[in-house]
Amino acid sequence: MEMRVLVIFGALLSLSSNGVASIHTADLGELELAVWQVRSDFHMLTVMKGDQIYDSSLEDSIARGRKALSRLERGAENGEEQQLITKLRGEWTNFEEAASSNTIVEHGYTDAYTILDVNEIPIVMLEQKAAFEGGVGGNFDDIYGLAAFLQRLSSEYLNLAADPTGGAAIGTDEGRLDFKEAVPQFESMLAAAKERHAGDEAMVRALESVSLKWGFVRQSMINFSENAVPYLVYRYTSQMVDTLDQATKLASTEVEKPTLGPVD
Repeated sequence: MEMRVLVIFGALLSLSSNGVASIHTADLGELELAVWQVRSDFHMLTVMKGDQIYDSSLEDSIARGRKALSRLERGAENGEEQQLITKLRGEWTNFEEAASSNTIVEHGYTDAYTILDVNEIPIVMLEQKAAFEGGVGGNFDDIYGLAAFLQRLSSEYLNLAADPTGGAAIGTDEGRLDFKEAVPQFESMLAAAKERHAGDEAMVRALESVSLKWGFVRQSMINFSENAVPYLVYRYTSQMVDTLDQATKLASTEVEKPTLGPVD
């Protein structure tokens, strides 16, 4: 019996030393979603001239991002994972500082270089995430990806609504989305999710709800210059992400897996 315990213990040590991935891709998806929510709230705060409702939403999104990053830090075991989290932590610290520094209330405008940071740091973090090839997959990674991309689309829309140039004059066009390409990409992701989760009743209902609400904002994204409706896009995006979150909670059978987070 003692020898058996030693063998099992030795095997566990071997697995640990070989760097078995402990970061969950769902946690990475949660962090990405939070980043785009922060960007959305930052620009919506500008659009709404510093309305405290959106300042509160921004604080909630920042808190969500902190929690997601903390989960990743607790889970990172091997060198590759720890290196990734160190990079993400560094970028997040700068991102949070910039997002918390909107000058719209104090000065009546948002500082151009703050916009630069809020727009560019998420792209750096996205590239760092994409370069990581490890992670433990889950049943709803595609749903995290769908929600994150939807939120990114919304954040880009709100960026343009806050500043029609999108900050391009000082170089923040890096990583910008072309709606005429991004809209079909989202719809392709949505169709794939419907097919993959066709046997999950809760998820089927959620994805159909997302499809319905998406129809209300789709043309506004494609024809932004003709019909800008930032409030509508902001609210419907929040509702769609919340719907996906609730479906994930209902459908998931995994214990203590992260969700997409509540949306006010």
